[in-house]
Amino acid sequence: MKSIKYVLNENIQNIYRMLCIVKYEILSENRDSNLGMLWVVLDPLIQILSYWFAFGVGIRGGKPINDIPYITWMLAGIVPWFFLSASIREGVSSIHRKNSILTKMKFPISILPTTVVFKAAFYHVVTFMITYVFIVFKGLKPSWNNFNIIYYLFATIAFSISLSMITSVLNMFTRDVKKAINASMRLLMFVTPILWTMEKLPEKIQIIMKCNPIYYIVEGYRESLFTQNTMLDRGYETIVFWLIVTIFFMIGSTLMYKFKHKLIDFI
Repeated sequence: MKSIKYVLNENIQNIYRMLCIVKYEILSENRDSNLGMLWVVLDPLIQILSYWFAFGVGIRGGKPINDIPYITWMLAGIVPWFFLSASIREGVSSIHRKNSILTKMKFPISILPTTVVFKAAFYHVVTFMITYVFIVFKGLKPSWNNFNIIYYLFATIAFSISLSMITSVLNMFTRDVKKAINASMRLLMFVTPILWTMEKLPEKIQIIMKCNPIYYIVEGYRESLFTQNTMLDRGYETIVFWLIVTIFFMIGSTLMYKFKHKLIDFI
């Protein structure tokens, strides 16, 4: 409990500092580009078109899924995946990337994974808003249930921060952690039902799949857009998801608290 209280207090007390860091990094990333902030949209758009052509046109032949156009169905799942992927990939090196700051001044280390996730969340919100407009033009009828996206956005942030606290500390001990995370994310991209459905999988495999936090988030976005289901209709999955997040957060907080004065020695 002491470690959890320490991490929560440090993040709450430094919320303004985190937002300033996020703003600075977003502006600095796009400062040298002629297109500037337009790349916030162009980069995911190019990736989306690549996956749509490969899976939607090439493999599936453009066939709809549950009477939903494939491009629409795919967008609803791949946009939150981009957010998750960016948060987890960058989160693992969030502490190591700031080694120049950590060696020169006293800095609240536990806010670094949160800062990375907040930055990814900004890009995600922009991308999702554009995606939502496109999906509406493709025939989606807006409903109040769409606001469930806010819950799944919060769930994604909570999961990403909790996992990144663990991986960012472990990455200070061995850089193999970053390589393992990157390899795992490439694998999860294809073994998680993001670009395909799991209807034809055996029931036991489906039950295991539903315990995957990434599946919970991706499917949550889709259900919020295309159905009237809420997180309450996914009772078992919701309990499992938040149990995993809680365990990750407890482990991450413990590591942050235990090594807060020792991480600098591994830089």
